[in-house]
Amino acid sequence: MATKESTKSTKSSEDGAAPQAGFYGLADHPNHGIISSILKRKNRKFKMADDVKKMCKQVEAYKTSADRLHQALMTMLVEIPEYARDLVFVVKTDPNYRYAALYLRTFESILNKGRDRTTYESLEPVMKTLQNLDLEHERRVRKQLENLKPLMKFIGEDYWEYARLRKVYWEAIESYDDALTQQHRERTDLAEQATANAQTWRNDCRQKLMDFIKTCIFDRQGKHAECILKFRDEAVFYHRSMSELIPFTEKGESKSAERGKTPK
Repeated sequence: MATKESTKSTKSSEDGAAPQAGFYGLADHPNHGIISSILKRKNRKFKMADDVKKMCKQVEAYKTSADRLHQALMTMLVEIPEYARDLVFVVKTDPNYRYAALYLRTFESILNKGRDRTTYESLEPVMKTLQNLDLEHERRVRKQLENLKPLMKFIGEDYWEYARLRKVYWEAIESYDDALTQQHRERTDLAEQATANAQTWRNDCRQKLMDFIKTCIFDRQGKHAECILKFRDEAVFYHRSMSELIPFTEKGESKSAERGKTPK
């Protein structure tokens, strides 16, 4: 995901994980860091239109929920926190299967160089199984990331475009207020025309922001939900495919059956 301009927040999320630039986190409010939603400057007050302000609050709440959900799903895919946090940028899976296979290969090599002449059963089938499990795990992780693309697009692209449009709209509000103040001072045709132009720009920016929120965020929430359901279904297939890679011999089955018998 490309890093957006200076709209990104630098605050940490509640669970302590630092937000990625242009992905997790909320954009700073366009009033340049003032806590209140109303910018106070030279005894003047102005704010966003109430309908726009309401929609923006809904987007901010939705983004926070989407961030938390996505982070939880990444942790389901990869248990190591550092890997899970960076999974949106680079696919790096848990190395447990790889490490286990490498350990057994080293162990077998040392075992065969021992002083005794005992012939040990090859560990190659076990190592092969571990390697297959590792490859299957990575394949499934990539598949799940593909399934989550609609949600990731909102988190990493659509939200930040919304933040840019919101900032432009706020700047248009400021420009209109400046023009109106100047008109009250000068009372000239030029100042009146500048105010009219600023008002038109403000209204255009407002409409663009509202249209984007509706068509690119609210109307796509259904697709976000669908990709989560796909993730759920794929998780079932993942566990099934992993279990099928583990060989199950009749010898092992008979031993398991014998251990399960109740002694007479």
